[in-house]
Amino acid sequence: MAATTLPAFNTLVAESISQHSQIPPEQIIVLDNSDKYCPDGIKTDQSQDEEGESLAAIFGTMASLNKGALLDKNLCTGNGGHSFRSALLSATDELANLAQGRKVRYVELGPEPFKSSVIITHLISSGVQLSQYVGIDINPESELTMRAALEPIIGPDRFAYLVADFYKTSADDLPPLPGSDKEGETITVMTNLGFQEGNDLPSRLGPMLSRLTRPGDLLLSEMQVLPSSAPSSDASDSESDSDVSTASITDSKLVEEFYHHPEMLKFSSLVGKKFDRNFDLSPQSSPSSSSEDVGGGGASSNDYEYIFRLVPLQLSNVGEVAVATTLVSLPIPGGKGKNYVLTNSCIKYTREQFARARETQGKFGVKGWRETGDGSVVFQIAERRH
Repeated sequence: MAATTLPAFNTLVAESISQHSQIPPEQIIVLDNSDKYCPDGIKTDQSQDEEGESLAAIFGTMASLNKGALLDKNLCTGNGGHSFRSALLSATDELANLAQGRKVRYVELGPEPFKSSVIITHLISSGVQLSQYVGIDINPESELTMRAALEPIIGPDRFAYLVADFYKTSADDLPPLPGSDKEGETITVMTNLGFQEGNDLPSRLGPMLSRLTRPGDLLLSEMQVLPSSAPSSDASDSESDSDVSTASITDSKLVEEFYHHPEMLKFSSLVGKKFDRNFDLSPQSSPSSSSEDVGGGGASSNDYEYIFRLVPLQLSNVGEVAVATTLVSLPIPGGKGKNYVLTNSCIKYTREQFARARETQGKFGVKGWRETGDGSVVFQIAERRH
């Protein structure tokens, strides 16, 4: 299981959910985010084969989301701006420019085959010499899929993999470069994509990302963001300028739509099944976007619920942020009500808050941005400082 310091992110999130709903805190089952992706994360009565199938399915839901996003040429374009795919490719171009002709070691946190293939293929076509790919994942079921996707592009000699917890890994744990490639002549480009930046407190993420990089290395990260409550400002502006306004939390349609995507429903179902083999979110069900009427009663204990809620959380050096959460209900034996499993929790910064989190909670400086036309997704490029 992942190393956890107290207060843990999801504990704080659960407290906020309880404060802003009718769900008592003792009815919320809190998991560390990594628990959903590793074999020993959640103790269940599943067999080893069933657990492997579950982890593979969880990996597959995230891969499917990315595949759909990359194939949709109009996704996130808004009024004619960058699509999700074109914003990612533009960010990749900037990485190639910043590499300045050096060979690149590509390190991916939380590997995913479709996005990785697009980025690496684009880097190579831009003239970048790829020295090595290193995937780091706590889910052992991802390696075979990643090998099948990337070895035809880069060759088996340049593919490496670590089944490990990000928080227990450092740059010293990366495998040696292949052939005659040398560390001093190679720059590491590390990616933390798929909204992973929102899955923990920046006070934990910043040091973790710093340990995995060395001065001069580049970091590409991706976030789904909320509208700013103030005009764009520098990361050094006052905290109040970067707070999420009530209007921003209310104007969260795109965020809510994402968490009602069929693959996100499937993801929560898979987590629910770890607690109840019969758990299922039927496609025809209508997920609730409010938890005001649940907890301590409400619907029949035989009904499974899926609840989306955006709740506030105060972060030091960043301000008040919004956290997107999903919960699934589980009937308590004996008809004694329901418990609620926190299946997703992800910070939804404003763009300004994202910059503040990067520059105040780690050894990084923001070098640039690429934004989708509708402003809902940003790709942030940062450099590891000394």
